[in-house]
Amino acid sequence: MRIVFASQIARKPVVDRMEKVPGIEFIVRETVAEMLPDIHSADAIVIADPRGADGRNIVAELRKPGCKVGWVQVLSAGFEGLVANDPPAHIQITNQGGGVAPVVAEHAMASLLALARQFPFIVRRSTEHVWDKNFPAPIASVEGKTLVIFGHGNIGRALAKRAKAFDMKVLAISRSPIDDPNVDEAFLLADAHKALARADAVAICIALSASTRGIFGAAEFAACKKGAWFTNVSRGETVDQPALIEALKSGQIGAAFIDVTTPEPLPPDDPLWSAPNLVISPHTAGGGSLVSGARIAEVVAENARRFMAGEPLIHKIKV
Repeated sequence: MRIVFASQIARKPVVDRMEKVPGIEFIVRETVAEMLPDIHSADAIVIADPRGADGRNIVAELRKPGCKVGWVQVLSAGFEGLVANDPPAHIQITNQGGGVAPVVAEHAMASLLALARQFPFIVRRSTEHVWDKNFPAPIASVEGKTLVIFGHGNIGRALAKRAKAFDMKVLAISRSPIDDPNVDEAFLLADAHKALARADAVAICIALSASTRGIFGAAEFAACKKGAWFTNVSRGETVDQPALIEALKSGQIGAAFIDVTTPEPLPPDDPLWSAPNLVISPHTAGGGSLVSGARIAEVVAENARRFMAGEPLIHKIKV
């Protein structure tokens, strides 16, 4: 079985693990551009979500007559860059099944703690050598506060667990019923505004799809409790950015810490940079965990074994 790999996500753990799987020729390339000539003769490819031109080029290769690829393993949680280009229906597509969910949830929790404890102001004053205990909003604690998790997939579930450890009340919003001991109350999307009205903090964790693009907009910000904290660790396209800017300017959202934007990288002159009480991290929530890399590598190895054996793949996505 011939598998072609090109990704920086979990690169070493995946390469090391796949070298131990019998019956596989594992071809490692540095970039998507370098892997394109190998796709036609491969049985499977392993990539990060290929956005923009990379996604278009990969799908173009998959659609060429005689292409053998029957399985695409995406190493990222998101896969919209691939499926947006309409890959052939017979190809099975799998993602990493929450391999990075714990560390992304850790980033989201850190974001909320930073906003509550006024860390953006503290860091700024520390660099300026200023001792000042007065802040635009009072320093606060997440203990006893209500967190609304908008999207209860792998990341939402991991965040609920962490929020409960800080004694927060957790409300979760999902497209399907929720069974999670760390969620105090569950809501379907149709009732999202009822949950948001009680939110001291909101975390966007919903996966990006055609139906969730721009799902959190002006109406949702207006539904939030005034002054709520806000974080987004899903995809920038799930949130209406102009609406976020207006919510921050009006004080409807007290402060925000987001890890994702649209586009990425965010241009230096984008108005989002100038929004008040906003911190932006450059899509780093999924990084930094050696454990995540090992989890992702095991998913790839297990799916390779299943693909060769003709068994159902794990973490298969619906296109």
